[in-house]
Amino acid sequence: MMVAFSFITTPIVTLSLFQPSDGSGEGKAPPALPPSASKSLRQEDLQPDNEASTSPDIIRSPLAAVVPPPVFAPTAISNHRMKFDAMRASACLDTPNWEDVDGLGCGWYEEYYDPGCPFTDSYAGDMGPASKNCCYCKDPSCQDFRSTCQKKTLNNAGLAPFCEKEAETSCCEAADHDVKIITDDEWDDENQTVGLYNECKCDFWSRRCEDTLGQGEACDYAAEYCCGDYRYDAGIETFKFLNSPQCYCDFYNYAKNEFAHKLKPKALNVEKEFTSPCGPFKTYWLSKSGVEKRSLELIYNGTNGQNWTNNVGWKDETVDHCEWYGISCDADGFVTDIDLRDNNLVGQFPVYTRDVNSSGDPILDNTWRLTKYGLASLYKLKTLDLAENELTGTIEYAPLYNLVALTYFDVSENQLSGELEAQVAPSIKYADFSSNNFTSMRRFVQYKASSFQTLRFCDVSNNVIQQDAADLLENTPPKIEQFIASNNQFYGSLPASLDNLPKLRQFEMASNALSGILPDFTESFATLQELDLSNQTKGFTGPIPEDVWRSLSLKILNLAGSMLTGTIPSLVGNLAVLEVLDLSNNLLKGSLPSE
Repeated sequence: MMVAFSFITTPIVTLSLFQPSDGSGEGKAPPALPPSASKSLRQEDLQPDNEASTSPDIIRSPLAAVVPPPVFAPTAISNHRMKFDAMRASACLDTPNWEDVDGLGCGWYEEYYDPGCPFTDSYAGDMGPASKNCCYCKDPSCQDFRSTCQKKTLNNAGLAPFCEKEAETSCCEAADHDVKIITDDEWDDENQTVGLYNECKCDFWSRRCEDTLGQGEACDYAAEYCCGDYRYDAGIETFKFLNSPQCYCDFYNYAKNEFAHKLKPKALNVEKEFTSPCGPFKTYWLSKSGVEKRSLELIYNGTNGQNWTNNVGWKDETVDHCEWYGISCDADGFVTDIDLRDNNLVGQFPVYTRDVNSSGDPILDNTWRLTKYGLASLYKLKTLDLAENELTGTIEYAPLYNLVALTYFDVSENQLSGELEAQVAPSIKYADFSSNNFTSMRRFVQYKASSFQTLRFCDVSNNVIQQDAADLLENTPPKIEQFIASNNQFYGSLPASLDNLPKLRQFEMASNALSGILPDFTESFATLQELDLSNQTKGFTGPIPEDVWRSLSLKILNLAGSMLTGTIPSLVGNLAVLEVLDLSNNLLKGSLPSE
C-alpha cells in the first residue's frame, strides 16, 4: 500500500491519501467512466427490485471534469418569495365562511363596528374571534393562514377553510387560474373540469397530503391540482380521468394506504367518492400503431430531423417505423426504446404536439389521450436516451407520467432549462438530467408511490439549481443507489437526521453552497461507498462525525474545501477498503497514521 500525505505543524492541515486497490503502481483516484461509455454499461448497474446491490462498481457521471464552484447569490432566491409576500400583504383576505357564535360574519362586523373590532372571546365562533379572521381589523395574524391551517387540520376531523385560503395566498399569481366546469351539450348528466391542473397549488396541497397526520382530505385537493381534469357521468356514476389517470391512481392508493381515505371530488359538486383510477383507464388509454408512427414523425419534425446526424429510414413510407434509426419495438410493433443520443436533435423537448383540425389549427381540447402526439403518446416506451443533443426549453412532465413502462430517462448534456422532476414516470429507475441549464428541482414526493419505490439513479449535476438542500433531501426515495447533485447552487445545511437509505452507494453534492454541521452518514447510509461534499462556497463547520471512520464500505471520502475542525483520529486506519481520502483545505489538526 502506498500512502502519500503532507502536513504542517500549524492547526491548518492539508491531507490527501491515495491507496491503490491492487497494491501496486502509483497512488491515484479511480478513473471515471468516459463520456463515450455505452448505455448498456450504465443500465447494467441498476439492480432489480428483488436483488440486493452487491456490485462494488459505481456508475460514473459522464462529465467528471472539475468545474469552478458556482457563484452563490442569495438575493436571487428570495425575489420570487418577496414578490409573493408583497402581494399577500396588500390583499384583504377574510377567512372564508367565518361566523361568530351568533352567525354573524366579517361583513357585519365591518359595517357595524368600523373602525373598532371586538376582541373578546364572547364574540368568537368555532374559528376564533373576528380580530383573527376579519382583515378590516388590521390584525396581521388575520392573514397568517399557514399556522391556522396546520393547527385546525390537526385538531379537527377535516380541513379548515383556512387551508383553502392559504393555498390562494401561497399561490398569488395562480390563485385565479381559469377553471371551468362544462356540461355535455347532448348529455346533461355528464360534466367535467377544464383547466384544473395547477403546479403551484399541486405543490401546496401535496405537501399537506403528505404531512396531515391522518387527514386525507388534503389529498382530494392535491389529486385535482396535480393530476388535472376529469369527467363525471351521472348516468353510470363513473369518473373518467382525462389527463393523467396514473397520477390519480397514485393519489388514490396513497390516501387509501396511509389514511384509509377514499378520494372525493372537490371541483365538481358530486357527492360521490372517486371510482378507482387504477384499472378502467387501461381499456381506453392504450397505444395505437398509427398514433405511434405519427408521434415519431412529429418528434422528427420538431427537432430538425432532416439535419440529424443519422436519420436513416425516418419519414420513408417504404420503411416500417420500427426500423427507423434509433427506434426499437416489441413484437406487436409498439415503440419500446428510443436511442437518439448525440444525433444533433435541435429544438424544444418533444413531449407532445397537439393534433390539428381540418383547417390546420391546433385542437385545444384538454384531453391528452386523443389530441396530442409525441413522446407522451408512446405508452409502451421503456427507454428514452436523448443525451448530448441541442434540445432547449422546458419539459412538461405531467403528460409523461402516463408512460407506465418507462424506466430509463437520459436528457443529459442538452440546453434544457426550468424545473426538473426525477420522478418523471411511475416505473423510473434511471434519471439523468445532468449538464443542462435547469434552475430548480421538484422535491421527491411519497404520493407518487410507484416511482418513489423504483428510482435507483438520479444525476442532476452541472446545472444551476438554487434550492435548499434540506428540502431537496426530504423524502428521498428509499431504494436509491446513486444520487449526484454536484456543481449547482444548493444551499443551507444537510438534514441532521437523514432518511434511512440502505442501498445508497454514491452521494455527491460537491461544489455547491452548503454549510452547517455534517450529519452522521454511516447511520443512514450503511452501504455508502463514495461520499463527495468537497469545495463548498459556504463550507461545513465542526468536526467530522466519528462514526465515519468506522465505515466498512467507504472507498472514496472527499471533504476538502470547507471549514471542518477537530483532530484526525487514529480510527482512520480502520477504513479497510478506502482508496481516496481528501481532507485538504480545512482547519483540521493531526496527521494520518503511517499504515
